[in-house]
Amino acid sequence: MNRNFISAALIIMLILTPINAQFEDYTERSIKAVAVVSGGNEGATINITVIVTPGNGRVFVSVTPFTEIDMQGSAQLSALTASDLTGKDFLNYDFFYIIEARSTIVGGPSAGGVMTVATIAALENLTLRKDVFMTGMIYPDGTIGPVGGIPYKLEAAAEDGAKVFLIPKGQRYAKLEETREVKKGPFVIINTETKTVDLIEYGKKFGVEVVEVENINEALAYYTGYQLERSEEKLTQEKYQYLMKILAEKMKEDALNLYTDFEKIADEDVKKEVDERFNNAEKYIDQGYFYSATSSFFTAKIIMREEIYRKKIQSEEEFSLEERVIRDEIESIRNTLDSYQIGLVSLQIVGAAEERLAKAENYLQKALNSKDWDRAIANLALARERVESAKIWLSILPEIKKDSYMSDEEIRKRADFYLSMAESIFVYAESIGGYSNLLYGDGSADESRSIAEQLYNQGYYAGTILTAMDSIIKSAMSIELIGIRSEETLSEKVNQARDSSQNAIGVAEKYTIPVLAYAYYEFGETSEGVWKIYYYRLSERIAKTLSLMGGKESIRIVEVDYKNPEIKTTPEIETVVEKYLPYSIPGFEAVFTIVSVSAVLIFLRKGLKKS
Repeated sequence: MNRNFISAALIIMLILTPINAQFEDYTERSIKAVAVVSGGNEGATINITVIVTPGNGRVFVSVTPFTEIDMQGSAQLSALTASDLTGKDFLNYDFFYIIEARSTIVGGPSAGGVMTVATIAALENLTLRKDVFMTGMIYPDGTIGPVGGIPYKLEAAAEDGAKVFLIPKGQRYAKLEETREVKKGPFVIINTETKTVDLIEYGKKFGVEVVEVENINEALAYYTGYQLERSEEKLTQEKYQYLMKILAEKMKEDALNLYTDFEKIADEDVKKEVDERFNNAEKYIDQGYFYSATSSFFTAKIIMREEIYRKKIQSEEEFSLEERVIRDEIESIRNTLDSYQIGLVSLQIVGAAEERLAKAENYLQKALNSKDWDRAIANLALARERVESAKIWLSILPEIKKDSYMSDEEIRKRADFYLSMAESIFVYAESIGGYSNLLYGDGSADESRSIAEQLYNQGYYAGTILTAMDSIIKSAMSIELIGIRSEETLSEKVNQARDSSQNAIGVAEKYTIPVLAYAYYEFGETSEGVWKIYYYRLSERIAKTLSLMGGKESIRIVEVDYKNPEIKTTPEIETVVEKYLPYSIPGFEAVFTIVSVSAVLIFLRKGLKKS
């Protein structure tokens, strides 16, 4: 966290020094947010000043009076999201947020939306209306998420001159506590009643138009009269599907070679499971889903390798010998990696290999630390197959005939940024109660963050970038899942994520071959439920990074009528009782069950993949 937030001395300097003495070529925007006063059912307004300068991707936050860390996290996420939505390279700017409240407010993420709007206005030099207020947390994809205390915030906004009050889509109906005093003889009895209010009707009492908005672009229309318009691009998969086919063929060849030894010693039940994986892989090949086929072959290899180890490794000495073989393989591959010059295409392939080698090291350590022999053997098998998959990824490098090469310093700088962002978004997700099973455990955001730091310290920056992205997406999803309360919402999220992934890949194609971005997109096509969102989001993030490194995405600012007819309100819905259902990550990004989501997504029970 130290690399993300300004020191106390700099905060004081920022507050006390006149702005024109601090910055050159800066843009400043001010906006008002609303919050709930700590200790009571009362709203309050907050003054937020956003200053954007040329810089190196740093976010500085000053809060008066001091509030909880999630306000800092909201600022960090707002800067990243604003840069992402406008097509700006975050690393070219510094962002300063000065947040001033008249009283201590309840810590919460509800200022994230307005901070993002103000940041976009600063980046694009747009004027903000003073009579528009908003509450809502910000998701990394630009969606406005749910918050609490909206009636009290509405009252505070009205008192401060609001004419329009924007709230998250789906929160038109909210709970309001009313206190009544009843006199009975010499006594005064205070009764508190909780009732549901229609915020649109409630706003009319104060002369305020209440509008539900789904995303930042809708909010931006009300605040500025402008919206962001992204160029529409479609991916052209035949350009690099052949690379995925080569990957699948090489993984299949390895799997068949291992099968020769496996079938001699395998129990019938285990053999049946492996055969099923092979059959699934062949079906994927027939459908043109080569990366998904690669995943199925890889999973089959893990099962076979573990079974072979169980039959052949019977002593500590034999275990140590195999461990040494795996370590020598890792060292050999890393010596080869050091000879590669990194470009936009090779960054994806080399980064994928570096990530898998780091995971192999981690599995080796788990194997050595395990007090359970079966668990130790399983982790040893995982380590070996991670090494083998790294070799297969590197084997397709000779197929790349043209690349856009980058300096080591440029790659290191971006690795530093993504590692910093992974740390910040993880802490933010943790502070606001993101889904813990996505944040902790095997295959989680925390583990990816740790591996990214390990790679960074070893000087493997391509792997750092990709692994840190994985952590960022999982942390972001732990937040985003909070707002998924129905099949319809999930379906909308999946479709949006798919479209965004396709578009981002299409843009990236102008600058490079987004082979890894396409691989994860394809995996999203064959995954289930929330995992579709995960793989589409990861695909989109990789593609956008390639575009930023290779050129610049075209984002237009278009004028709109702020009374957008597409912005509609939603009917009252029943409160959903949260229950939890376990899910497994499909394929080989993790092999353990790590996540749970709301039981309202019952249809996801069908066809869950175990891997």
